Amino acid sequence: MLDRFAALLDSRDRFLLTAHENPDGDAIGALVGLAHYLRNCGKAVRIVISPELPEYLRFLDTEGWVEVFGDAHADLAAWPETWLLVDASEPQRLGQMLGAFLASNAMKVCLDHHLTENPMGFDHAFVDSSASASAELVYDLASSRMALPMPMAQALYAGMADDTGNFRFSNATPRIHRFAAELIEVGVDPAATYQALYHQGRPERLKLFGRAFESMRFLDQGRYATTLVTQADMDACLAVKEDMEGLVNKALEIRGVEVSCLMYELPDGHYKVGLRSRGRVNVNAVCRQLGGGGHKLASGAKVDGPAKAAQTRVDTLVVSQITFDLSTT
Repeated sequence: MLDRFAALLDSRDRFLLTAHENPDGDAIGALVGLAHYLRNCGKAVRIVISPELPEYLRFLDTEGWVEVFGDAHADLAAWPETWLLVDASEPQRLGQMLGAFLASNAMKVCLDHHLTENPMGFDHAFVDSSASASAELVYDLASSRMALPMPMAQALYAGMADDTGNFRFSNATPRIHRFAAELIEVGVDPAATYQALYHQGRPERLKLFGRAFESMRFLDQGRYATTLVTQADMDACLAVKEDMEGLVNKALEIRGVEVSCLMYELPDGHYKVGLRSRGRVNVNAVCRQLGGGGHKLASGAKVDGPAKAAQTRVDTLVVSQITFDLSTT
């Protein structure tokens, strides 16, 4: 697959690199890594994301290549010869950039590692769900074709680390461990990367976590833990979206919890749902029913409010999936 992807990249000259809205470490790492690869091949490249570059990931953009979509991008649809969506295979996950994507006459391509049945809306789709991270795919593409500069190596290592929970999740395959070791040999510092990714929190983060824990509910005999964060909670703690990083995983530290859910209110009144599984429950199957997706053990979706109706809908689907999966294992 990557040979075909490389051949396509060789045949094109001007690339717009984008990711799903609210990009995580893997998305930013893969974007920056791919930009280095394409620039090394003599290509014209831009990276545009939405709605912002999280503070804790800014250390990956050492060249200042990442642009945040806004009023200055009114002509974005006309710029690229090739529009490449990385770390997602569903155009609607572009968020604010979806309109420009649909209006663009560029060749539309995706590179992704998430579970997907049939990517739609692309001229070419390169999806490998056996990969642990999109950054892994970019490293596999580039490592045999160029010498990796340190900023590229750092970005790819951080992407791999972030999508595998610093290599502790079940998706941390032997292959990604080998790739990580090769990046360490190039000069990446694992301890410094961990500090940059996970130890840059603010006091407001701890306040928000405390408030969120008070709202946690346990259903299905303690096998399902769900947490709601409202805009009022965010305002009371003076918190921002980044302060919620890692909150969805906390309930899985509790004995007996199979699935953790974090639902938080968006400014437009919708609710973002994040689901995490200890290992036996396929939360991707739930999020697919909600119009979202992701991994078997980590997925997300966006649902309509109000909060109580949204919670009831998600709770019903999750409990049903837990019952089904645990009865068949």
